[in-house]
Amino acid sequence: MMYSVKDLDCALTPWDELLATAEELLGVLDEERDALLGRDPAMLERAVARKLALLGSVESILKSHAAAPHVSASDAPLRARADALLEEAVRRNELNARIAAQREAGVRKALDVLTGRHGEPPLYGPVGRSAGGRRGQAIGVA
Repeated sequence: MMYSVKDLDCALTPWDELLATAEELLGVLDEERDALLGRDPAMLERAVARKLALLGSVESILKSHAAAPHVSASDAPLRARADALLEEAVRRNELNARIAAQREAGVRKALDVLTGRHGEPPLYGPVGRSAGGRRGQAIGVA
């Protein structure tokens, strides 16, 4: 069971706090992906708000670590774990950004078809040739 940093009763070290926050962030990024794939704007809005709050927490924790004068050798495993979790968070966030961009492109194409407007044609087609003058594709898109 994953606990929120706020749910933990005991005093946390900064590394423990960073680990707990990073784990919570991974869960929120999964919720964000589910909202994107499920086209659930309310869920997406909640997930993005939580993600931004957690990113602010991560930033403040990292700043406090940077200000610490001494890092103990015993902290190395915790730091490695935190680095791995944060790298995974970056990977998941990039995946979510790609999903959002794909959804946006799909909606834009659908709106272009519905409104009869056509976006700028691509400069080059898939085989590297000029793609100009191919307005007849709109029927195939619809």
